[in-house]
Amino acid sequence: SDIHLLLNDPGTFLFDLREKTTAIDTQGGSIVQQLSFRDHKLYGREHQISLITDAFCRVSSGKNEAFFIGGFSGSGKTKLVQTLTARVDISGGFVLTQKVDQLHRERPLLGILSTFNSLCLLIRDKSCPSERAAIAAGLKR
Repeated sequence: SDIHLLLNDPGTFLFDLREKTTAIDTQGGSIVQQLSFRDHKLYGREHQISLITDAFCRVSSGKNEAFFIGGFSGSGKTKLVQTLTARVDISGGFVLTQKVDQLHRERPLLGILSTFNSLCLLIRDKSCPSERAAIAAGLKR
């Protein structure tokens, strides 16, 4: 499917031809043209975007969900979340993020507590007093 995408829409895959950058090769002194990737474009993440968008739609209709994204370092996880966070913010939703790595093995619940603290801060910052009162009443049940 990648070859079909490349043939049908090469700009999605490669680089922006309008933004050519050049650099001087330090060894030979010649000018070398470099690829210029689009900062706002995600490459090869259409399936993940679809899954996360579907999850957000389910949550918007009243369901509860959590979405975990895993992968190797540098595989675009953070960029994926940043791109989708803007869409969720426009819709009035909340996105909570927490990076988990092996350095936090000794305190496995620290990430969860930190995430819920972030949720409380988001609710405080993005809601009016009556909404906060309704949330507090719901938590006391």
